[in-house]
Amino acid sequence: MKFTMPSCGGCRTCELACSFHHTGEFMPAVSSLTIVEKTESPGYDVLLRETEEGKNLACNGCEGREVPLCVLYCRERDDLSQILQEFGAQTGRKEGAPASRKRGGMP
Repeated sequence: MKFTMPSCGGCRTCELACSFHHTGEFMPAVSSLTIVEKTESPGYDVLLRETEEGKNLACNGCEGREVPLCVLYCRERDDLSQILQEFGAQTGRKEGAPASRKRGGMP
């Protein structure tokens, strides 16, 4: 699912945090979220995966953590947190959880 996040600066720290949650390594290629630069206007969108797509894992809202790592390390954490809540509401999951399998990494 794609969400517009006007406050996003495109640093992609959330992608690194997400991949670390899933694998214990910084590998944005497996991240459950991807920051996508808009082509029709300035700014960025946040793409959150409901299911595994290729190497990318489904968002599980950092199951077992009080605050998802992507939110914890985002400069615009309130906006990203709101997006995760919307994602959870649209998918019927709390904060996007649970949907993915973990590949090593953090417990």
